[in-house]
Amino acid sequence: MKHQWNTGRHYDGYGHRIVAEAQEQEVRFSDLSRNIDGAIPLGHYLTGRDIDPYTLEKLVMANYDLCNYSGSGITLTWEVKKK
Repeated sequence: MKHQWNTGRHYDGYGHRIVAEAQEQEVRFSDLSRNIDGAIPLGHYLTGRDIDPYTLEKLVMANYDLCNYSGSGITLTWEVKKK
């Protein structure tokens, strides 16, 4: 599951854009405003579970703010929603 949001923090002209994607054993995220790509290891916690956007967002932000992640080297992309 992939989810994108703007935290409302003011890091660049767009605010603070984050994109995250739940994988089998980790959550990958990209902070597009500060050029940070990270991974939050979760072990088997997500195996067989669905994660909703709200939970994914809170999980990423809590770990992001505590610097509890490692570099992923993978930049996720922001998808512009068509009107």
